[in-house]
Amino acid sequence: MSAEVVWMKTNEQKQMVTQALDELASALERGESEQLKAYLSTLGRFHRYSVGNVLLIAMQRPGATHVAGFRTWQKLGRQVKEGEKGIRIFAPIVWRVKKAERQEGSDGEDIEELVRFRSVCVFDVAQTDGKPLPEFAQTGGEPGEHTHRLMQFAVEQGIEVEFSDALVSAHGLSAGGKIIVRKGLSAAEGFSVLAHELAHELLHRDQDEPLSRTVRETEAEAVAFVVCQAVGLEAVNAAADYIKLYQGSKETLLESLQRIREAAVEIIGAMTRKESAEGGGVEWQGAGEPQIARAA
Repeated sequence: MSAEVVWMKTNEQKQMVTQALDELASALERGESEQLKAYLSTLGRFHRYSVGNVLLIAMQRPGATHVAGFRTWQKLGRQVKEGEKGIRIFAPIVWRVKKAERQEGSDGEDIEELVRFRSVCVFDVAQTDGKPLPEFAQTGGEPGEHTHRLMQFAVEQGIEVEFSDALVSAHGLSAGGKIIVRKGLSAAEGFSVLAHELAHELLHRDQDEPLSRTVRETEAEAVAFVVCQAVGLEAVNAAADYIKLYQGSKETLLESLQRIREAAVEIIGAMTRKESAEGGGVEWQGAGEPQIARAA
């Protein structure tokens, strides 16, 4: 029989969570950072692709992150590299109906009707050179063995964790009992994304009354921020900017404070218990990338 040693008391966990959430609330109250404003300005130039086009992009170039047309890249101060092969997607052709072509009894304004699609080429940022794109604030630091412990907690909750390069635009995805994290993230970013998706699983799985996306993302990111703070990662700017990206605010945070606290304390409590020699269920290879972890 193996023993577990708790090296952070429950009241200490709760105090740490409260302090972290106070810091996050202050960051949200300060408003958008200059980094977020630059990121949002650039983001506005990229099209939001349909599900069909996202699948086409993933099939042709797994791991694509920022995708745009030739002219859009030029406007952003970047050029497509010579010899790069375009990613084929479908673009709509819209037919504008004139007054004379309208049926009798319709209102007096022009309307647009989608008539067909054509194939066009777009390119991923990795296929271009030039001016660096503004980046979203990122989590910094080194989570060390805590990533292993976080993955083990997920498995104990019956949640499958998979690392994949098939995600086109998101860093992570929670799908009711399964979490997918994008390959290639830094150790700190990967830890933060896993904590965020775990929070979704704990707080939003099998809800009778689904919450708004703003509330869901605020809760998940706030939990991830507190967990990151607990292991010594620098995440306040990244968390605040992420929440504001989804129209979250200090008020949104305060309304969900109890739910956030409970989820954060549960995760931190699980991570701060030393693992038994007989523990298992998570495949891990040193400081390299975690392998697929599956619930037993």
